[in-house]
Amino acid sequence: MTEGGRPIRVPRRTPAGRTIAFVTACAVAIGTTAVRAQDIPRGVPLIRDAEIEQLLRDYSQPILRSAGLSQQNVRIVIINDRSFNAFVMDGRRIFMNAGAIMEATTPNQVIGVLAHETGHIAGGHLSRMRQELANAQTQSIIAMILGVGAAVAAARSGGNAGNPSAAILGPQEAIRRSLLSYVRSQEEQADRAGVKYLTATGQSPRGMYETFKKLADQFLFLTHGADP
Repeated sequence: MTEGGRPIRVPRRTPAGRTIAFVTACAVAIGTTAVRAQDIPRGVPLIRDAEIEQLLRDYSQPILRSAGLSQQNVRIVIINDRSFNAFVMDGRRIFMNAGAIMEATTPNQVIGVLAHETGHIAGGHLSRMRQELANAQTQSIIAMILGVGAAVAAARSGGNAGNPSAAILGPQEAIRRSLLSYVRSQEEQADRAGVKYLTATGQSPRGMYETFKKLADQFLFLTHGADP
């Protein structure tokens, strides 16, 4: 960290002290001007702090080794956002919102989130999702063409074209549901992989359970009455 352009030397702390400093620094950083790194997509507001990043590396290294990713130099990137979220965009970085760090009540909850996202990287989910999206887009275009063609053919033959929008939107909805089902399966795989990595490194998966249970409860409340 710097002050007035001059580096500030941070004294070494005990593990408990580092954890407290970690959360405190995130809370302070929320109110500061975020910086941007050259290798991060433009427009993403970041928080840079050497001690926080080192602590996240300490948390993630055993998990990455267990997942066989220790040689990929996976970085943990903190986003200046208060919402609880974490995600991956490639095989080299795990993005974690500062809000996820601030809302975590124990280090194990942060570690559980890292284990889950590591499961996405190890499973190659991002590249597979891109392929699935490409397939869905192709299917959507084909379904739209067939729907329009059927409506035009029925109109030309003098028959009852029925509801032309249903012929187009029906297949689109089926494709959407199929894609959502695929996303759910990826999330389940990442959960299972995360538990596996935590167990292999002698860490409790309870933090992951507590974090995702809280998120599930919030989600169920927000989507009450929605289409299952």
